[in-house]
Amino acid sequence: MRYLIIFYLFFGQVFGKNQNDSVEASPCDHPLIKLAEKEGLKAVSLKDIRKLKTLMKECERDGGRKRIKQIYSNDWKRDYQKARTMASWTSTHAMCVFVSFGYYFIGKIFATKPDS
Repeated sequence: MRYLIIFYLFFGQVFGKNQNDSVEASPCDHPLIKLAEKEGLKAVSLKDIRKLKTLMKECERDGGRKRIKQIYSNDWKRDYQKARTMASWTSTHAMCVFVSFGYYFIGKIFATKPDS
């Protein structure tokens, strides 16, 4: 039994896959950068922002400058499309405030003093 265990350990070490010799992946292929491309920079959690910034710098150094520019460009376009219209409660509140101020100042301008 002892020889069988030694046999398995020996051949496991000799023919086993060495994980340390594997080729390093490009920083541009990191899941955080892929998430930023797909969902935008705001989709990255706060705890991963620092790591994303370093990955983006490394990706730029490795020749991914166009890819990083595209991430920023897509993020700006996405924000522009979302910010073009006011929707829901915000626009209703803004209209109520505008109408209230309008009535107040129009009333101040056209109000007459009673004759006494």
